[in-house]
Amino acid sequence: MKGQFRSEAKQLPSILAKLAGGLVAVGGLGGAVIVLTRRPDPSWGGALVWALVGVIGLAVFLAASRLLAGRMDEDDSAPTAKARAKTSALSWLILLVLAGLFLAIVLIVAV
Repeated sequence: MKGQFRSEAKQLPSILAKLAGGLVAVGGLGGAVIVLTRRPDPSWGGALVWALVGVIGLAVFLAASRLLAGRMDEDDSAPTAKARAKTSALSWLILLVLAGLFLAIVLIVAV
């Protein structure tokens, strides 16, 4: 039990970085969409800044994901390859659900 807690405690910073990267990616790309669609004369510079923030968030998400996968490989009680793929798929699913939720909110606000 202690070993599993330590293993999960070591993974916590990567998990939090992954969450933060996903939220920044959704916020940044959503901000770019808002800048381009909500203003009568959209500022490409403003949209580019928001898009850059979204790309940086996506990069942080991917880096944390790879770091987390590397730490899972180091763990001696690591799950099978199928369980690792399931964990990775779950992270991507969470990111896509958050992005879809944000886009739905933007659509509701825009209409």
